[in-house]
Amino acid sequence: MKRFASPRANRAAGAALVLAVVALVALLTESKVSRQFGIVDGVPIEVFAPEGSAPNDAGGAQSPREAVVVVHGFSGSRQLMYGFGFALARSGYVVALLDFAGHGASLDRLPGEFDEARYQKLAANLTVAIEYLQRDWGFARDRIAILGHSMGASVVTRYAVEHPDVPATVALSLGEFGARLPAQADRPRNLLILVGAAEFSGFINGSTNGLRAAYPAGVAGQTYGDFARGSARRLVTIPAVEHITILFSPQTYPEIAQWLGAVFGRPPHAPAVDGRMGWVALLYLAAAIGFCPLARLLLPRAQSSPAAAQRRPVSGLMALLIALAVGILTPLVMTRVPIDWMPLTVGNYAGAFFLVAGAGIWAGIALRAVFMRRRDAQPARLLIQIQLPPRRLILAAVALAAYALVTFGLTAHLTWTSFALVGERLWMALVLFVFMLVYFWADETLIWRPSARARLGVYALSKVTLLASLVVGILWFGGPFFLLILLPVMLVLFVWHGLYAHCLHRLTGRPWVAATLNAAVFAWMIAATFPVVS
Repeated sequence: MKRFASPRANRAAGAALVLAVVALVALLTESKVSRQFGIVDGVPIEVFAPEGSAPNDAGGAQSPREAVVVVHGFSGSRQLMYGFGFALARSGYVVALLDFAGHGASLDRLPGEFDEARYQKLAANLTVAIEYLQRDWGFARDRIAILGHSMGASVVTRYAVEHPDVPATVALSLGEFGARLPAQADRPRNLLILVGAAEFSGFINGSTNGLRAAYPAGVAGQTYGDFARGSARRLVTIPAVEHITILFSPQTYPEIAQWLGAVFGRPPHAPAVDGRMGWVALLYLAAAIGFCPLARLLLPRAQSSPAAAQRRPVSGLMALLIALAVGILTPLVMTRVPIDWMPLTVGNYAGAFFLVAGAGIWAGIALRAVFMRRRDAQPARLLIQIQLPPRRLILAAVALAAYALVTFGLTAHLTWTSFALVGERLWMALVLFVFMLVYFWADETLIWRPSARARLGVYALSKVTLLASLVVGILWFGGPFFLLILLPVMLVLFVWHGLYAHCLHRLTGRPWVAATLNAAVFAWMIAATFPVVS
């Protein structure tokens, strides 16, 4: 059996294994809740309940007496809301988490416009979950609270306004619908609003308007009204969190548990929190540490191909000029690119953006070759190494891409976001993979350097330019605003998988190896995350 390349690599592999085992054991022993998943009238629903609870025993001496339906926001999934399932189930509630139409495991499509048809579809999904808890778990309707985030917050608040038998509503990151709430304090009944201090102003203003619709002089941190009359309302600003991290803040869970306890007349108790994400981060750290030792084990000893041996790197100044030109032109070109043929809202724009940027980089590399008058250079050396690489290298590249997908995607799917390619998502992932491969192969070719250290600076330059170009496309050329919310996630992936690419560059010197890995991860993530629309 081949040994790792060095004692240092052996130590890294051992550390990764230890960290992974510790994190897995902690995650498996921490849950202490019962879970079951099923499709109810076409709606994927996962139930979290205190250990020992079972359907149709609500109201028993030891059984939960109240339940909560939890819904996600745009491009979310039930997995994104798992923290509420764990925390509230440990606090004694039965919690039903669902995937809205077009999201997660749902095979239904989401109406494409933010209009009445979309709300009616989502409200129907919410009704299915509430009636499921009534029918299969035996809960009275006035003992089922509802909780939603972002788009889901707007859905649950409007739903509760229209259904006065909903005893309590929790809205996280409430948007513009906050300004449309009626002036009656009991519509909806007992409304708790939470918003992150670092969120975009639209969510902060919408959440504030939600409080002041009933209490015009209301301020954050104060509780107004009366729980018994259903007129209680409270706005809480969670410090140091934005639109996504509010879902994982340890300050979010106690506020919700205390609010629901007051609504349902429960005695005060120490609220449970969700402690999984620290262990999830440890799993990701283990995956990152273990990547290079695995790559050294799988990859043949680095040998430059004939084309690679003669390749002259793009100079730093030329790389900067190409990156800037592509960054400026891509948002302009995107205004003319048709994307509606792919029914993956936001994801279709993101995929096309990467494709256009990649095509622009290839064009820049080709023009550079013309301007350099490299008469003796073959096209294959300038753009793509057409000669077939060794079979072992191809298999190793596929295996490493699978490692990246499993360690990132499977962990995510089991803990914080959907990563399954259900229904139509599979063919869209294949198309997106081609789009992503065009970009990442071009980018890896642009930043290729004999020196791995020199490569890092050009890599950072290319990614900063790409993200800046995306922001310009969103703010000035009509790109989907939701992508701004996801910029921190993209930045993390660029850094994390950029380290993988850096390792592969040092081991192989071939741009396509790292490009294949990054294209697979980004394509899968986009295809699995964004809503499928009609």
